[in-house]
Amino acid sequence: MQMKKIFLSSLALMLLGLTLEAREEPLNFDLGLKAGLTSLNNSNGWNFEKVTIAADSVFDIGYAISPRVDLVYVNVDEKKGSVNSLWQIALDGQYDFDLTPDNPFDLYLFGGIGYEYVSGSRKGFENQFFLQGGGGIKYPVNQNFSLVTELKMLQMLDTSHSDEDSEYAILIGAVMPFHTEVKALPDRDGDGVLNAADLCPNTPPGVRVGPDGCPVPQIKPKRRVEKRVEKITKIAKPAPVKVRIADADHDGVPDSMDRCPNTPAGFSVDRNGCGAKTRLEVHFDSNAATLTEGSLQKIKAFAAYMKRMPGISVTIEGYTDSSGDPKKNMQLSQQRANTVKEALVKEGIRASRITAVGKGALNPIADNDTPEGRAQNRRIEAIIHQ
Repeated sequence: MQMKKIFLSSLALMLLGLTLEAREEPLNFDLGLKAGLTSLNNSNGWNFEKVTIAADSVFDIGYAISPRVDLVYVNVDEKKGSVNSLWQIALDGQYDFDLTPDNPFDLYLFGGIGYEYVSGSRKGFENQFFLQGGGGIKYPVNQNFSLVTELKMLQMLDTSHSDEDSEYAILIGAVMPFHTEVKALPDRDGDGVLNAADLCPNTPPGVRVGPDGCPVPQIKPKRRVEKRVEKITKIAKPAPVKVRIADADHDGVPDSMDRCPNTPAGFSVDRNGCGAKTRLEVHFDSNAATLTEGSLQKIKAFAAYMKRMPGISVTIEGYTDSSGDPKKNMQLSQQRANTVKEALVKEGIRASRITAVGKGALNPIADNDTPEGRAQNRRIEAIIHQ
């Protein structure tokens, strides 16, 4: 029971950490819903007959191994016993293979540890921890939906439970990607108070403001001293003093709070002044993944920024407009993201710091019904991971 509490507490803390992190950085995750059959007590061979329902979430945190959380229900319904069902929760790591864009399938492997609760447990068939591993194949139908089939094995850690030493499951279902993003807000009126704390976000230029971003009221002298004040100001009228908070890279974060003081123009930044996302102004030949000659200077400038910030990694996201076949758009966007990654590697950036992802026509930033809007949607974006 003590081990169970420790495991569930650790899992809850991990999920809470992912939630808190998502408030400052983009969060990408895949939600999978599956159903299938499970084979129990496999010492005498497989017997897939127990109906199984499963849900899992895989979180993209910028590393090769992605955290994955599994929730599974297995309907046992013993006729001569007391076991009704199994409830399983597991924490895994999942690795997705980087296949060629021409391959229509996505392959992955996963493994981890979990806990199984037995509803109506009996001697030999009781609650316990397990190790699990498996793999699957995904087929992207479009940018928002993939079909998936999965095979996994569970090995119980307590071998004294002779009625169940292992489990096998075959599942089929669907996977849906989700993308959320929180962008830091700049200082719109340039008064030195960031939008998040500015109660007067439209203050005119040159007006002195307080910590809340609102103008400081001018106190008029009393009448009986007006003449004396006038004489003093005629003798020595001080020059007006403008209070301006230093922001060398003009990213809306004061230098005193800016942990990344040399952020290039065009970046959206987090509250620490570090680049969170930017659109790389690179262009490709029509319906191809070849960079135009003028785009190389933009790649070199971004590579120089990554060299100044050796502690960051980047996810290169390729996008297309919505015209044409969605599957081909997804492949083309992946090819273009790979091209940008290769160009950055040639400029001296380690490949391990760069992840290339094709997004197809997802997340449009303009109207796909106009030529201008489609041109804006054919883009490359860089997401920075601190």
